[in-house]
Amino acid sequence: MNTSAIRNVPPAAARDAETARIEALLDSQPWGTVALGLAGNAHRVVVASQRAQQMLGRPIAAGASFVEVFGALTETVARGGATTDESLCEALEQGLEIPIGETWLWLKLARVSSGEDARVLAPGAIDITVALIDVTALRRGLDERIASLRFLSHDLRSPLNSVIALSQLAESDSPAFEQCGGMEQIGRLARYALALGENFIFSSVLGNLRRNDFSRFDLRATVRELVPQLEVAAVYRRVLLRLWLPDDSAVWIEGVRSFAARALQNLVDNAIQASRPGSTVTVLFKVGDGHAEIHVADQAGGLPGLRAKGRIERFDAPPNRSSKGFGLGLKLAWQIVDMHGGALYAEPNNEAGTTFVMRLPCLTPGTSDTAAVHVFKQGAL
Repeated sequence: MNTSAIRNVPPAAARDAETARIEALLDSQPWGTVALGLAGNAHRVVVASQRAQQMLGRPIAAGASFVEVFGALTETVARGGATTDESLCEALEQGLEIPIGETWLWLKLARVSSGEDARVLAPGAIDITVALIDVTALRRGLDERIASLRFLSHDLRSPLNSVIALSQLAESDSPAFEQCGGMEQIGRLARYALALGENFIFSSVLGNLRRNDFSRFDLRATVRELVPQLEVAAVYRRVLLRLWLPDDSAVWIEGVRSFAARALQNLVDNAIQASRPGSTVTVLFKVGDGHAEIHVADQAGGLPGLRAKGRIERFDAPPNRSSKGFGLGLKLAWQIVDMHGGALYAEPNNEAGTTFVMRLPCLTPGTSDTAAVHVFKQGAL
């Protein structure tokens, strides 16, 4: 007989007081908890919080067996369910998502003791706990995201199939390819597919970003890396793309690098698509007054009504543009810049076009405008 275990058995009154203390602690938690102890080779309930009982929709009596409380629930996620104490422990230790009515619960077992410790537990001592967490909202959000992705996949199929068909036609029947719109039609289909993707980002991803998703990144390096990648589109449109950057000093901002890059890409893409062959699109990066500014200037005729207004500062409902291509992604770019605590606006320039200014706060404010250096021009990256 293990006399040390007997000496460790607390009096009944002390056990009752300890159980009451644990029950009060569990009831203070925002999730449900069922605490169980070993009785022979099986687990039995020591105490269950009120929230756990509400979530399961029934009372849980002290002394109820582990399998009695949770065994039937596993039938919804595993054929036959977990019917033994050991198999149920293994299943819940991995974590299980269980539907109860219209509610989805996440059940996760944690071991308080293990190995030899569990064999010498005093009566009423806790060996394992099962946490019950309501994940209904998370599950619904995930279902909505999956449904959105399915719709996006379906919507993308048509333009992408058309692009594939046109590319095959270009190889087999050049006159028919040109009759169907040729490269211009491929460009329109590609921009339509990009717009679908951007709408998905805007509606489902951007709205779920939180401040802890932000990190520090070098905006100057981002611009230096991104703009030359757009040279192919400029060459195809026979547009001169010029980039002016300050010296090699890093310009740090806090945000989501990929989103900031997407906003700039949209502005430059739009300017290239709206521009006439032989015209110029200029990207100018400068720092001053605690902010980084990226100016994207074109010679495409200007937004309708812009010269009368002098400046447009909101793009939640982008204006139409006489030149095709403009307006694509402006709403997303405006939202991204606003999310970073910055501003995006358009103003007329002296080249009979529009300059879009993307202004973002710096982590290390600059004291004055920095001289820009011409980094590349068309055909000389």
